[in-house]
Amino acid sequence: MKKDVLVSVLGTQRNDVGETDTIHLVTEGKMFIKPNSYYIVYNESEISGMEGTTTSLKIETNRVTLNRMGRSELKQTFEEGVLNESVYVTPYGSMHMGVIPSKVQVDLGDKGGSINLEYELQFDQRKLSDNSLLITVKEENRFSELR
Repeated sequence: MKKDVLVSVLGTQRNDVGETDTIHLVTEGKMFIKPNSYYIVYNESEISGMEGTTTSLKIETNRVTLNRMGRSELKQTFEEGVLNESVYVTPYGSMHMGVIPSKVQVDLGDKGGSINLEYELQFDQRKLSDNSLLITVKEENRFSELR
């Protein structure tokens, strides 16, 4: 089953000297409901710095797989306590990247919900920052503005 959804992505990055950078993106997307997982698909925008890229999330009970395709490419798996390394391909070059999630919390149902990820981000096997990603998904009601 496929549904139109509203996707909110709130990302926070804190480096080793305590500086924090936050990004918030709200966009329309699609949610696909499968027997043992959900898929969320949306287009990145200029705000995220990845315009021309489509992001898909495969959400399972204890694992989230992020797959970016287009101008930027990345496949990253978030599983609590498990190091996942990948290659992040951008128009400016490629980088070796890794994540070690300390929290993978999924509260998602057929009408939406949230995904909460907290993880250490590594580049070239060195810690770059501590990150959090809160993704909320709501069923989009195209007629709500008519009420």
